[in-house]
Amino acid sequence: MRKLLRYGWVPTLQVLLLCALVAPAQARVIPDLYEVVEAVPSRGATDRAAAGSRGLERVFVRVTGDAAIGSNPQLQPVLQQAQQFVQGYRYAIEDNQLYLHLSFDPQAVSDQVHKLGLPMWPNNRPGTLVWMAVDTLRDGRSALREEDSPELFAALDAMAIERGLPVDFPVMDLNDQRNMPLGNLWAQDERSAERAGVRYRPDATLMGRLLETSGQRWQGNWLLIHGGRSYAFDASGGSLEEVALRGIDEAANLLAQRYAVRPDGDSGQLSAVVVELSGVDSFADYSEASAYLQGLAQVSSADLLSVDSDRMRVALTTSAPLQRLRDALALNRKLQAMAEEDPIDLSGYRAPQGSAVNPLRYRWH
Repeated sequence: MRKLLRYGWVPTLQVLLLCALVAPAQARVIPDLYEVVEAVPSRGATDRAAAGSRGLERVFVRVTGDAAIGSNPQLQPVLQQAQQFVQGYRYAIEDNQLYLHLSFDPQAVSDQVHKLGLPMWPNNRPGTLVWMAVDTLRDGRSALREEDSPELFAALDAMAIERGLPVDFPVMDLNDQRNMPLGNLWAQDERSAERAGVRYRPDATLMGRLLETSGQRWQGNWLLIHGGRSYAFDASGGSLEEVALRGIDEAANLLAQRYAVRPDGDSGQLSAVVVELSGVDSFADYSEASAYLQGLAQVSSADLLSVDSDRMRVALTTSAPLQRLRDALALNRKLQAMAEEDPIDLSGYRAPQGSAVNPLRYRWH
């Protein structure tokens, strides 16, 4: 816990732990992507500038979703001028170590991301529920529980915060154990994950089986389930913590690849996608829905086409592929995707999805 305090993670961890008890692991807006804490040897300007460069690199990792962004040659001159992006700072001492708390200007960072043509991972991110089972040479196989391994779970929380990925862990009470038996967890059974996840309502589920192969070698097999797709990947390392952290890290990479937006778009060409919302029963609903659509990182403009009773139609201008736009819309729990109406006319022509004849249909609630 002291290690986490040095990095300024304890207040955030307390919030995450509270959320695990009272809220589902659904998509969340991450508020502290632009705040970091760096250890410094002194309060001098040189040490502050060096810490600023390190801290700004961490911020770019979070906002782009690219863990290796610091090696991008385009970014090096920017990191050397990190002080221009600092919005505020303060010092704190803990265990005789001096720490510098830095807050960076979100708009300035965002402008630089666009200027350099880097990906931007919007801060509305999939809440991810993490299940893990371990098989050790001494104790055999068991499900990992936070109450049994608090230091490990604190490190996983810290890694998730560092990557800007909201995570939760199952409480592993009798209900969880009944819905996710150890054998099913080890087998990474997707049906069990769906059943056991009902109480948490996650956007994504990450399942890991961590095997001790020798006294100094561990093997991890991971499965990320999200949006009707599954992604399997492996990790190896010298400790349980190492392979567990790699699971969180790679899950962040995969989700960032799915949701990150480039300033020039994936195709580079703008198109209009028509979205129809029903259940817009009041002006407050209309205002909230309009602001949400206009604020999507994948959307450059949202133009109202019509309002009829509780329905509104909006044309979204975007350069993102249609599926990526739908992925982004699926993260909002206020939007419920509706079944397609038959878009085929008498000649057999099928109107494309997102067109005026066949809009993307959602219910606002």
